[in-house]
Amino acid sequence: MMKRVQKGFTLVEIAIVLVIVGLLLGGVLKGQELIFNSKVKSTYNMSKELSAATNGYQDRYKQLPGDDPNALVRFPNYVPAVVNGNGDGLIWWGGTCQTGQQGGENCMAMSHLRASGFISGTGPEGAPAPFGGTASVASALIFMPNAGGSPVLGLSPQSLTHKSASAMDTSFDDGLSTTGSIRCRSLAAYNMATPDTNVPDWCSIQM
Repeated sequence: MMKRVQKGFTLVEIAIVLVIVGLLLGGVLKGQELIFNSKVKSTYNMSKELSAATNGYQDRYKQLPGDDPNALVRFPNYVPAVVNGNGDGLIWWGGTCQTGQQGGENCMAMSHLRASGFISGTGPEGAPAPFGGTASVASALIFMPNAGGSPVLGLSPQSLTHKSASAMDTSFDDGLSTTGSIRCRSLAAYNMATPDTNVPDWCSIQM
């Protein structure tokens, strides 16, 4: 009777498998980091794109988008119909810009910018943010005390986690949630104990 010899993996084979698994895991983690960093940069770049659109609108019409009291005259055939602002030099905040609702002047700003061809999309809906949620244009004083009427990009709480908000602030500003050109309301500091939870209130990027 022949004795069966059981074969197993050699130490060299096991080592090769472990190296391959390590390389795969490293590649996945590196890919996730690259995607995350790309979204951080895209979120910041959105403020620059909307800043250019806002400045272009103001140069052309001598009014801020959303605050423009003559928008309906300028864009009579735009669908859905635009709504005039009050012309006080500020883009007043009205919350999240939902589909089919004009909301505050921040939502009207999106509609004015689209009607004038400065940004793509339809109506007053907020622009999709890279991490999710929506973004729109408002005046800085809504988010930043004593900031005056300079425009900011307002990001909904669904747009940023503590980790992503902190990464953006560290990369492009001072890393603090209450000072500088990137701030988050109702947030004393980014909570890195729970990095993947959404920030509790709106964040803004000064444009």
